[in-house]
Amino acid sequence: MDTAERNARDRAWLSAIAAGGRDGERAVAALFREYRRPLLAFLIRHGAQPDLAEDLLQETFVRVVRHAEGFRGEAAVSSWIYQIARNLATDASRAPRREEHLDDAGWQRVADETACSTEGDAKAALDDCVNTGFAAFGRAHPERAEALRRAALDGWSVRDVANFLERTEAATREYLSQCRKRLREFLEPCRALIVEED
Repeated sequence: MDTAERNARDRAWLSAIAAGGRDGERAVAALFREYRRPLLAFLIRHGAQPDLAEDLLQETFVRVVRHAEGFRGEAAVSSWIYQIARNLATDASRAPRREEHLDDAGWQRVADETACSTEGDAKAALDDCVNTGFAAFGRAHPERAEALRRAALDGWSVRDVANFLERTEAATREYLSQCRKRLREFLEPCRALIVEED
């Protein structure tokens, strides 16, 4: 499913949620199934402990349901949902709490939950190298990694990423370019695997 189809499907779900009834309930369940895992990973990458991330996830969907009727459609539905989650995570990070961070095992659990399995040893080795490099990049530069994840993996437009980052489109284009340059050093070890694969 391409980005336009996914956004059209998400918009249909939001319309059903806004209308309420059984169709609305089914749409909430479908939207939750679609976004639960990536949103949990997103919240954990932004510093929320797993229990807090679950709470923030629930609150995100409460707000999605509450404000579905007011969605203006200026950005992709996924961009809007992630912005809600990001705002909740930011608010939670400002609240007084004991500072805790994920260790390597915790990050691996997040990667395991969100990674796709692949076929073939060479491809698996390359994928593992890229995933490991990107995870290290994400720990060093979480905001940059999130921007690249949305643009590359979720297919968000520059406008959607700009909305998410609360920047202008021109500033976002430059920011994404800088993010890609910083990512290269983390993926440098993977070059040898590309050569071996050929």
